[in-house]
Amino acid sequence: MSFFDLFTRLFRASNYRNARSDLLASNVIDHTRAEEWTIAYVDEAGRRRRTDVPYLLPKDDQEIQRLDYQHYILRQVLQGNISAPFQLESQQGYVLDVGCGTGRWASEIATSYPHVQVIGLDLEEASSKASSRPLNYQFTQGNVLEKLPFPGESMAYVHQRLLVAAIPAAKWPWVVQELARVTRRGGWVELVEMGGGFVREGAATRQFMAWFRQLSQMRGIDLEVMGRLDVLLQQAGLHHVQKKTLKLPVGSWGGRMGELLARDMLSGWPSLQPLCQQYLNISKETFDAVIASLETEWNSQQTEYEVYVVYGQK
Repeated sequence: MSFFDLFTRLFRASNYRNARSDLLASNVIDHTRAEEWTIAYVDEAGRRRRTDVPYLLPKDDQEIQRLDYQHYILRQVLQGNISAPFQLESQQGYVLDVGCGTGRWASEIATSYPHVQVIGLDLEEASSKASSRPLNYQFTQGNVLEKLPFPGESMAYVHQRLLVAAIPAAKWPWVVQELARVTRRGGWVELVEMGGGFVREGAATRQFMAWFRQLSQMRGIDLEVMGRLDVLLQQAGLHHVQKKTLKLPVGSWGGRMGELLARDMLSGWPSLQPLCQQYLNISKETFDAVIASLETEWNSQQTEYEVYVVYGQK
């Protein structure tokens, strides 16, 4: 039996949750827990990080809360969960969320469209979310930097977002090719990224972004790839490719949305302090002073933040 056939049976089995409980009690999970100690560590600030991937941000409960918060910001900014010009109501089959994170986007899609089967793929599942997911949502452990564990042309819609700090520049063409490979003919691939650039940035923002780019380059990551995602989709053979660049206000000068985005950044950016100290020799005092200056600077400069949305059809 192929992986995909087994996957389909798991989705449709009436006793799926009981089967999942049996798996949680198995030795396979015990082995995974043992392996966990070799691929993750807790830094001096108490944040949990993984050592087996280039991803810069933590993987812990605090980050889960921030990512959920970020999801609501993006949903409001994009006026929904899907930007590609098609109606999922009329589609049948599978929806794949690559790098699903907390599973919030995938869970909302599964709830809104109960006739489709939604698959979330990531390095690990947010444990606090596992018990609350819809029946038509399945989490699969996997790494986007490796071959996706799905047959070709098996997905009606493939969604991936906020992985620019997780995928090395040299890997991006291959990753996009993989997204296209598993998308069925007539299906859509959609990418959403943020974090590449600011409009009217001040000295503190420039300094932080310089550190962020240095850390990224050490891991082979190029933030500028966001501006070329449409070209990568075209090179992967997709058609009707469109790219949208949105500029969002950061800070209270931009109203409620600006306040929310500033709060998101100020809750996420400080997590890079241990890495800046370890790899760039930036003292905690210097780092904290830059972070403390950001919000006032954003309001005085009326800074904006760029979000990229790119999609194409196979």
